[in-house]
Amino acid sequence: MKRKNLIRQQIERNGLILIALAMVLIYWILDSLVSDQVMTRVLIVSFVVIYGVFTQTLINSRKTALEEKERTQKQLIQAEKLAALGIVAAGIAHEVKNPLAIIIQGVEYLKSTVESDKTLLDVTERIKRSALRADNIIKGLLSFTRQTPIQAEDVEITPIIEETLSFVEYQIKSKHIKVVKHYAQDLPNVTVDGNQIKQVFVNLLLNSLDSMKDGGTITIHAEEIRDERDQGYLQVSIADTGCGISEGKLEKVFDPFYTTKDTPGNAGLGLSVTKGIIDKHHGKIRIESEVDRGTRVIIGLPAGNPQ
Repeated sequence: MKRKNLIRQQIERNGLILIALAMVLIYWILDSLVSDQVMTRVLIVSFVVIYGVFTQTLINSRKTALEEKERTQKQLIQAEKLAALGIVAAGIAHEVKNPLAIIIQGVEYLKSTVESDKTLLDVTERIKRSALRADNIIKGLLSFTRQTPIQAEDVEITPIIEETLSFVEYQIKSKHIKVVKHYAQDLPNVTVDGNQIKQVFVNLLLNSLDSMKDGGTITIHAEEIRDERDQGYLQVSIADTGCGISEGKLEKVFDPFYTTKDTPGNAGLGLSVTKGIIDKHHGKIRIESEVDRGTRVIIGLPAGNPQ
């Protein structure tokens, strides 16, 4: 399929040139049968080829300009959606944060009263951990909506990935998911906010787990790449063998409040927040997916200390 698409794109980019060459070939053969004016044929052939190349270049330039305009418009629409999300999410986060603080304080008090009962002590500790995790998510959401500066530090990416995997270890085991890791040697460090990047990986891993009912594979790759400007990037990809996403839905997955999940309780904010975090780190994120074959999310973070 990819090979066919590549061939089709090459034909679209060079269609007029191919037509001009075909016409030139036909003309040369027919004219050579009735005339020996080689110089005339060369001049005409040269003119047709030059005209074909020039016209094709103009068409390609126009097409590129239109694609860039469409891309810019989509980015503006996305920015407006995120701005609206920021207003709504900030209000919700403030409303949730105060009750969470009361819950955490209450759990601390309960722990002091049930120290002799190991079962109740374990239950209160679980409640506390869950409340603290929710509190951290609220803080991250507030940070995202306010566009506050990230607390960046020079870190290795593999310990962050490993710690994030430990957060979802229970779900991985309960669903009988196999995790395959491929970390390239001598990976460059990245300057990131470790907590926010953990939130990115948690969101992506939970999406992968939700897409697989019972059994499957999550494959994680980490390697260094360079873009067309020779900028070094640390690329992390997370691929699953889940249900996949249709092409029509794939272009909307970064929209706030858009979700492909049918289960209740999904607000459709995970990928929107994830993209916001990656954007703040001057990184790149894209998603590849095929229905019934799985999804692959590719993240690129600038290597070293980007300015």
